[in-house]
Amino acid sequence: MSRSTRPHPATPRSDLVDEDPRSILARVITGGETRARQEQVDLAEARHALARLQGPARGTPAEVARVTLEVAPSLVNNLLATTAGLLRNLVMKTDAGAGTDPEMDAFTREVIAGGRTQRTLYDSALLESPGALARAHQYRVAGEEQRVMDHAPTEYCVFGDEAVVCVERWGDPDSDYVLIRDPMLIAMFTTSFDQLWEHSFPFPTERGAPDDEDEQLLDLLVRGLKDEAIARYLGWSLRTVRRRVARLMEDLGARTRFQLGAEAVRAGRLGPPAAQVHRASWPPRPSR
Repeated sequence: MSRSTRPHPATPRSDLVDEDPRSILARVITGGETRARQEQVDLAEARHALARLQGPARGTPAEVARVTLEVAPSLVNNLLATTAGLLRNLVMKTDAGAGTDPEMDAFTREVIAGGRTQRTLYDSALLESPGALARAHQYRVAGEEQRVMDHAPTEYCVFGDEAVVCVERWGDPDSDYVLIRDPMLIAMFTTSFDQLWEHSFPFPTERGAPDDEDEQLLDLLVRGLKDEAIARYLGWSLRTVRRRVARLMEDLGARTRFQLGAEAVRAGRLGPPAAQVHRASWPPRPSR
């Protein structure tokens, strides 16, 4: 009986014998993390599909599904890749939530640089954060359209007319998210954003020259911003804002801030269109 030349079944065979064990571990872990993220996205989509099938009769809205914070970045990347149209983005914080994910951050800027329009409304409080300003600058370089508003009501992003990703707890950027595909709700978020955008003011890419600082101050006052928000926007101290307002009131002979706007228009210091802009608030205050 001839001896078999086949290797013994217990003999290990591998082409990785000479590879650095650290490289092997890094590759395996990275691959595992990628597969885990994809599985999370698949599960989120499955939950969403199940919610749509169950419908309101089971107590779950058919077009709304909860998305965990861990799944949200992958879900947003998927929406960026599969939807079309204008991106409307309302931001309260840049150091919390899904926006801190580096892969999502890089892919979003890549999509914007590739030609998709994103309009982002930033809360004016972010003007005090060097980190937030640096991040906004990166997005501005990519091509993002940017404006600022005082007291952003919550955080959400509208993906064309196909979906909305909103924080689960209104006004809490640290909470989980909900994925909304109901057409009426998408239209409501879109309308809300467009109204806020219309009544917001430009993102300050650089401070104004001394000659037009007073005009900037008048414009912000007429828009309804409070002194604290004006100070953040112009990079002044609160004391400086109040001192400059008092001086303008004296120069224009105004007794009240409301009268200051009218006198500024009469003196040619402020154009009528700007004087007619009022700060929007959302949700609307109930009528009395």
